[in-house]
Amino acid sequence: MKLIIRADDFGFSEGVNYGELAVLKTGLVKSIGLMVNMPGTKQALHITNKFPEVCLGLHANLVVGRPSADPNIVGSLLQENGDFISSKTYRRLLKEGKEVFTDEAAVRIEVEAQISRFYQLTGKLPEYIDTHAVHSDHLYSVVRKLAKKYNMVFLATDPKFSANLSANPTRLSSSASFYQQGGNPDNYINLIGNEMVKNKNKFSYIVIHPGYLDDIVLAKSSFTQIRTHDVAMIKSKNTKKWLEDHQVQLLSHRALKEVK
Repeated sequence: MKLIIRADDFGFSEGVNYGELAVLKTGLVKSIGLMVNMPGTKQALHITNKFPEVCLGLHANLVVGRPSADPNIVGSLLQENGDFISSKTYRRLLKEGKEVFTDEAAVRIEVEAQISRFYQLTGKLPEYIDTHAVHSDHLYSVVRKLAKKYNMVFLATDPKFSANLSANPTRLSSSASFYQQGGNPDNYINLIGNEMVKNKNKFSYIVIHPGYLDDIVLAKSSFTQIRTHDVAMIKSKNTKKWLEDHQVQLLSHRALKEVK
């Protein structure tokens, strides 16, 4: 069995970064997505220097913080105070049956600016790209085109938008949903383990949001205790034992890259 454990929101805040550091130390997480426009971005980069083997992607963020592009050009994505329109607002609009991120030109400019910012910070392009918090066909369409332009892996929630993949792994049950239903972090591995066994040696992946809480997380994220649970889940002896007992091969997004 093959499994990718992808950790999102790297750079969101200092508290999140310390949680990400904790899971990186376990060696189980091989792919991690960097947010380039958040308070913890520079600290996150210092952490990645300690783990050069980790696959570093861009966690494109258009819902929290301020843009990387000129605000005058991407104004349709912003509130009056200059911050991005929040994910809470977008989710409300989606619930009302409305489309979001319809200004694809502005979306492209901002995502491309974040790719450029990633390059400025790291000296290289992202190895993969994904998006933060809100799922939208308009957003995915733009990201897919940019993934192709820059030859980055894009493993989209909706497979029709994925790009540059040599394999299309199955996404397993969400850890966030598991905790919200009262699940114990020690037992999450049993849930996804059963799913992996049923998949019969197929490629799978999960998305986690490890972190510790600080004022930035409490003020700007709906994911709070979920983050600490994800840290506990990855550090759990049960998680490590199940993966070892079942000889699960832990991989990164590099294993998905289409050979051209």
